[in-house]
Amino acid sequence: MQRRSCWYVVPMVAAMAAAPIHHADAQLVSFGVMAGLSQSTFTGDALQDAKNAGFIAGAFVRLGALGFAVQPGVYYTAKGAKTSDFSETTGVGHKTTLDYIQIPIVIRIHLGPLYVGGGPAIGLRLSCMNTAGSAASTACADTAGAKSTEISGILEAGVEFGKFSLGARADIGLTNALEGVQAGSTANVTAKTQTVSAVAGIRF
Repeated sequence: MQRRSCWYVVPMVAAMAAAPIHHADAQLVSFGVMAGLSQSTFTGDALQDAKNAGFIAGAFVRLGALGFAVQPGVYYTAKGAKTSDFSETTGVGHKTTLDYIQIPIVIRIHLGPLYVGGGPAIGLRLSCMNTAGSAASTACADTAGAKSTEISGILEAGVEFGKFSLGARADIGLTNALEGVQAGSTANVTAKTQTVSAVAGIRF
């Protein structure tokens, strides 16, 4: 009787041991979406100390274990800047907007519900437009040329409860977003972007 009982115990123990391992493997890879509101500006020669509201939205995949994670993603992000007196109604001021598809690769460290992270990102420009007061918007090539790609550094921090997260994200341009000779001048105009976002995410 005792020998026969052992054959029932072995598969039960094996099933109990496999359950947490399977759960851990299921959490190793997850997918999610993230969106938020942004405020961006330029550093360099174009619209210094001017800010503009924008947003970011997209999806990511997380590969993680033991408190560390690698999180690549694909996002639409709107950047740019406008002078404080910009108004399409009064026809004064100036605004420049840039739209990108951005691909970051962020490395995260999770400490309980808190997380911090950072990494590089490449932005593929979709459009760049200049607006002077009430005048019609024109492509950036009419003034300073918009670069087709932008390399950025990403820094982020926040809190995560289960599958939901809230955080702050800094996007610091490392290469020029605008670079060229300004119309009617021989001066070379360069500008890098800086963007701060408040973001929310959910994993599936």
